[in-house]
Order: sequence, then structure tokens, then C-alpha cells
Amino acid sequence: MEKLNQYLKERKIEYYPNQQIKSYVSMGIGGKVKNIIIVHTLPDLKELLFFINTHHYTFILLGGGTNVIFTDADYPLVVIINRTSQMVKLQDTHMVKVNSGVLNKDFLTWAIEHGVGGMDFLAGIPGTIGGAAAVNAGSFGQSISMVLEKAEIFRTGTREIITVDKEYFKFEYRHSIFKYGSDVILDIFLTYTDSDSEKIREKIKEKLRYRKEKHPPQNARTAGCFFKNPIIHNKPISAGQLIEKSGFKGTTYNQLEISDIHANFIINKGSGSFDDMVSLEKKIVQGVQDKKEIKLEREVIYISPKGEKY
Repeated sequence: MEKLNQYLKERKIEYYPNQQIKSYVSMGIGGKVKNIIIVHTLPDLKELLFFINTHHYTFILLGGGTNVIFTDADYPLVVIINRTSQMVKLQDTHMVKVNSGVLNKDFLTWAIEHGVGGMDFLAGIPGTIGGAAAVNAGSFGQSISMVLEKAEIFRTGTREIITVDKEYFKFEYRHSIFKYGSDVILDIFLTYTDSDSEKIREKIKEKLRYRKEKHPPQNARTAGCFFKNPIIHNKPISAGQLIEKSGFKGTTYNQLEISDIHANFIINKGSGSFDDMVSLEKKIVQGVQDKKEIKLEREVIYISPKGEKY
């Protein structure tokens, strides 16, 4: 790591060796990693990715850390926290170019100010726009795959930066090839509709009001919706309702609690561990399978000690 630390010092890039990752992820679970690097500009991120790949450091890139859970083991791993933040309207098109590290809430504030309509479905979704693209995040019947046109990415295998179209993502429900892959989304290009700022603001407020009533508080230590909504006969079924009807809503398991507001949220009430999380996941999956004959599939991403996403 000495060569990497020297590189970061010379470029005045923020980094923290031998840090607990749990402070950087919303679930508050995870062991110690070799280095946490926080990158604020796209040129720094691109150059850093080339350096890390050239020197064969194993790394994971995180945005908001809102839908990932690390084990409690120590990791021989570099974690890059993406805080790139530029957003721009492209002239003579109805597209915006957004750095992948932009927080969804900051993007929506910017969208209001610039009359960028059609993005209000992101209201209340935690994390970054790049993370949303990687997992095809969405709500209220819409998803980011409906507005994404193309993206600039870094391919770790070939160490090249290329632009890809939406077909490259192979979008599915809450999934793209980036969800478990190692390539990095740098910028995304989204199509928008011209809209009055006040109308956009009201649509966002309406969705945030709904989430406030129906979801746990945003400061609760969760990883978002834990399971995907299963698709039965081409129709999505609420995973939260299945979990509730199977008797789990509001129950606790060690330091973990299944929310009494929305049963598809698991809350870390204190010192919940990764082993607790895996055990609780198995209990829920088996319970729903026994009572509803439906097998739930996890939406949250686990990170192995080797940096593999699964």
C-alpha cells in the first residue's frame, strides 16, 4: 500500500488507511479495510482507477453505500468512495450528463432548479445516481432504465474508458450487468422533459410524503428494501406484504429488527453482525417459502472479504 499512499499524498486525495467500513455504509455492518479513498472529481477518479488497475490492487467502488453489506472480517481491499458531483444540461438535446457520484437527493434539487422533469421517481431513494443505474433503482412504477440513454464507463479488464448505450446495461428488474460486475460507471446521460420547477417540486414532495408515511425514517440503519418484489404471472408482488403475512413484521433477531412500518426493511438497532444478517435472511426466506410458497430473492448486495459482490 505504500506506493498507493504516496500516490494519494502527491495528488492530495483524501484517504484513510485501516478503517472500519461500517462507518461508510448505511447498514452499519462491516470489518476493517486496507484503505478508504474519497474522490471528489472525475479526473481524479479516472486517473486513480488506471493507477489501481495497473498496480493490481483489489478494489470496490461505493457511492452512498446504501444497498451493500460487508462481512465482519478484515478486508485486504481498497474501497473508493465516489463523490464526483458535476451535472450539466447538454445543449440542443433533452439530455443531462451526471457524474456517477452525485447523490440522488442533490440531483433532484438540481433538477428542480433547472426545470429537468421526469426524475421525481428517484425521490427518497438513497445513494448516488451511479448506484441507481447499476441496480436499476426505481419506484412508483418507474426505474432509471426508462430515462438512461448512455454512460461513460471504465472497463477494469482492458483499462479503457468507453461510452456505452443502454442496451449494454442489460437492464432487468433491479439489475444490470454493473450490479455484480467490476466495471465502473463514470457518467450517465439521462433524457428529461421540460417542466416547471414548481411542478417538479410538488411531485417530489408528494413522493417524499408517501415514503415518510410508509417507510422507516431515513436515518434508520438499513440497506433499503432487502428483498426484490417477486414477479408472479408477470405481476410484481410486494415482498414486504409477504414478509408481514408470514409473521415477521416488527420482530427482532439479536440486534436486528424487521421494521414495524414496512417489513421489507431490516434495521440494525445497535451492533448487529453480518452473521446475524445472514441467519435472519434465511429465516425470512424459509418462512415465506413455507407459508406463501414463494421464494424471495435478496436485492441487497453482499461483499465478500475478497471484494466479490454476490
